[in-house]
Amino acid sequence: MYNHRQRARGLRMIRLDGRVAVVTGAGRGMGRTHALLLAARGAKLLVNDYGGAQSTLAPGTISHAQAVVDEIRAAGGEAEANADMVGTGEAARAIVDHARDAFGRVDILINNAGGSLIGEPDAFTDEEIEGVLRTNFIGPYMLLRRVWPLMRDQGFGRIVNVMSSAVLGAGHLGPYAAGKAGLLGLTQDAAFDGRPHNILVNGIFPTGASRLTEGSHEDLALWYRTHFQPEKVSALVAYLCSDALDFGGEVFNVGGGRVARLAIFDNDGLFDPAITPESIATNIDLIRDLSKPTITPTLWAQTERYFKHIPWTGGKSGLF
Repeated sequence: MYNHRQRARGLRMIRLDGRVAVVTGAGRGMGRTHALLLAARGAKLLVNDYGGAQSTLAPGTISHAQAVVDEIRAAGGEAEANADMVGTGEAARAIVDHARDAFGRVDILINNAGGSLIGEPDAFTDEEIEGVLRTNFIGPYMLLRRVWPLMRDQGFGRIVNVMSSAVLGAGHLGPYAAGKAGLLGLTQDAAFDGRPHNILVNGIFPTGASRLTEGSHEDLALWYRTHFQPEKVSALVAYLCSDALDFGGEVFNVGGGRVARLAIFDNDGLFDPAITPESIATNIDLIRDLSKPTITPTLWAQTERYFKHIPWTGGKSGLF
């Protein structure tokens, strides 16, 4: 029988000594526990938190980020506080430059900052939708772009993009789900570009008690508080930031002590060179049958699924 605890006892402790990490949205909730654990494992931290009310442009404060920095310093760690609001190229430059000026390099980026609005698709103004997309997608992309040349030049980088199972659909979370879905695509694509440079990009779909869950139904909020402490998400984040990691382009469900890889797959489906709307209607059950799935983790793996029916005749491409 597989004994995961016994195996874990035989492993070396995950350490992050000498690494510099930028964690956004780290003043409260899961971002805070990510920052504290990374610092406890030896990393130097740039703790970013705008400090404003969630999903608004209300004036922020550095107090939340500073409180986490004070905790880290009290425990003997090194950290700096930053209150730039994630969402623009200018903010990304300020955040990354702050970390580099303070510590000389950037090894780790955790794109944790996020924000949501609740309502049906037509419930939001243009500005509200754009604001959520800036926080959940544009801002993380700008930060990734800013740290990329630093990580490439030093031959080391770890990027963790914090997404959400809202990508799979929950209702009333359209702008948030769309932003996080964009971050999923960025994670998969950047992982390709990062591998030759030892920049490993991965993502998580976390489940943990947060300000968002506190606003849900009372019984659900209590369940989250009781079983889904944010520290149980941070354990995976620390691993994904470490030298022990040797893969990129993967996404994990994590929460409550459970960690599981999330993958995209399809089935053999229907192949009909003379395909028509009617042949699709006739075979719709076959098309939708997922009893024998095949994981297709990349664009190229998806393309290869056609070779069974349409052989590749283009010679060696280096892609397949």
